[in-house]
Order: sequence, then structure tokens, then C-alpha cells
Amino acid sequence: MIRPSHDTCDDAQRYERFLDLFTADRDGIYGYIFSLLPNHADAEDVFQKCCIVLWRKLDLYVEGSSFLGWACTVAHYEVLNFRRTVKHDRLCFSQELIEQLSHQQQVLQGGKSPRSEALRSCLQKLTTMDRELLDTLYGPDQSLAEHAKATGKALQSLYNRAGMLRRKLGQCVQQSLQLSGVDS
Repeated sequence: MIRPSHDTCDDAQRYERFLDLFTADRDGIYGYIFSLLPNHADAEDVFQKCCIVLWRKLDLYVEGSSFLGWACTVAHYEVLNFRRTVKHDRLCFSQELIEQLSHQQQVLQGGKSPRSEALRSCLQKLTTMDRELLDTLYGPDQSLAEHAKATGKALQSLYNRAGMLRRKLGQCVQQSLQLSGVDS
């Protein structure tokens, strides 16, 4: 018989702590990485690697300090590592430009990004019921299955609706950014 380790509770608490910190700053971390890399695919690859590194190094994070600042420092090194591995590409930013962009993006992190402002505006255009569905889907309070039971709706239809809302929000954000002249 395999007995669970006494660390199972600690692992669950560590995982919850990481999720709380990470979900609050996910967009900021991705935005930081995207500001340093020339295309979405590269930024997504580095973001995925960065997420793994953040999880592995969570014990190095100093509780009470800025998680976003710490995560962006980790992301900065992941971007540098990525750049080292793709030097054969035609378009590579110089080290000085990366440092400048990094500094500017860290300054901007204190403010609101155009993308997050566009998302906030697009969310306000949704019906109350759709916002509640998204709150349930991304919030910590209730699972989507519990929401389906409480509202009497089929779970699959809620997943389908959530997927449609994601696409709708993505299009709305893109249009808002284009109208405001901000590159997406």
C-alpha cells in the first residue's frame, strides 16, 4: 500500500499559493515577454517555459514583494536564453534594445496597459449573465460544474458559451486596439 507523503498538504498549499499569485499577474508577465520578442509564437513559447520556471523556483520568491516584478526578472532571463538559441533568425533585437524595452515595460507595469483597458471595456459590453459565467470560469469561488447545477444548464453548453465569449472578447480587444492605433 502506498501512503501519501506528509508533504501532500504542503504541495497543495504551495500550488494554491502559486495559482493565486500567477493568475493575478498572468497578463502582465505575458505582456512583458511579448514586449521583448518580435512575434506571438515566440512570446507564447517563452511564456510557457517561464511558467514552468516560476513554478519550480517559487520557493525563491520573497513573500510580500511584487510577484510581477520577480516574475518579470525570471522572464527576462528566459527571453535572453531564447534569443541565444535562435540567433540564426534574421530579426534579432540587440541586447541594448532588449534592456531598454525591459526597463520601459517595467515602468509601464505600474500603469494600465492598452490591452487590459480594452479588455475591461469589452467585458463591460457583455450581458450580466455572460460576465457571471466568465467570473465563475476564472474565479476561485465556484466551479463551472457547480454553476451548471445551480443554473440548471448543461455543463457542455456552458463550456461552449465560454469558448464563444473568449473569441468574442478577443475580437473586441483586437478591434479596440486597432481603433486606438495600438499594435496588438
